[in-house]
Amino acid sequence: LDPLLTNGASDVIFDNLSYFAGPLPEQLLADDSMLPDTTPVWVCYGEKDPWSPSSRVQNLINLKKVEKVISLADAGHVLTTRFQNY
Repeated sequence: LDPLLTNGASDVIFDNLSYFAGPLPEQLLADDSMLPDTTPVWVCYGEKDPWSPSSRVQNLINLKKVEKVISLADAGHVLTTRFQNY
């Protein structure tokens, strides 16, 4: 815990906790300037992801650019580091 006691550490922690990551997937996929309509989008997600509720990700199928939504039963948030069987 010593690094947390250094000068300026609280600023770094606050910045990380309040970071705005940009537009939501729903916003990007609804933006016609991002991808042509002929570009199919497949979305995959981990069912154990605490940050992306399953129902919200499944609703992406309602967007015209999304062709398929794939759920990975044993995966969490960061698929490439926590689940490598796919």
